Amino acid sequence: MFKEYSDFMTAREAMDALGIGKTLMYSLLNSGEIPAVRVGGKIWRISRKALSDYAKKVTN
Repeated sequence: MFKEYSDFMTAREAMDALGIGKTLMYSLLNSGEIPAVRVGGKIWRISRKALSDYAKKVTN
């Protein structure tokens, strides 16, 4: 799943991959529902595995 993306993606790429909006994406990141790290204190990086795990969880 999400094989066309690199191992780590930006919040914008994750939004596009999931087909969700900015508000929901940042809510999921800030709550920790989608595990991610902030690089330089501002840029989110989400692992492809974390995104895939989240997608599987919400579709089952």
